[in-house]
Amino acid sequence: MSASPLAGILNAIAGQPRTPAELARDLGSSETALSGMLRTLQSGGYVQEATQTTDGCACGPCALKSMCRNADQDAPPLHLLRLTPRGEAYLRRLLPLPN
Repeated sequence: MSASPLAGILNAIAGQPRTPAELARDLGSSETALSGMLRTLQSGGYVQEATQTTDGCACGPCALKSMCRNADQDAPPLHLLRLTPRGEAYLRRLLPLPN
């Protein structure tokens, strides 16, 4: 099964929040071209911005919090994107993990 470009973006975000610039560089695309696809994924509930909130990380508890550039920082957050639970579930269905 061939993965769609949107699934490729989800896969690139999985496991580590990424900025649009990082995604564009890693996917060999321009930020302009990528922005439309990111808006589509965000409006569909597959990705969200990873921002710090007053009572903890908006990403929720995760194993990567110690490495997160937004966790427990006084500086304004980078515009990081992360998968939502819906995005994670979609990616698992599309690209099942090997046993």
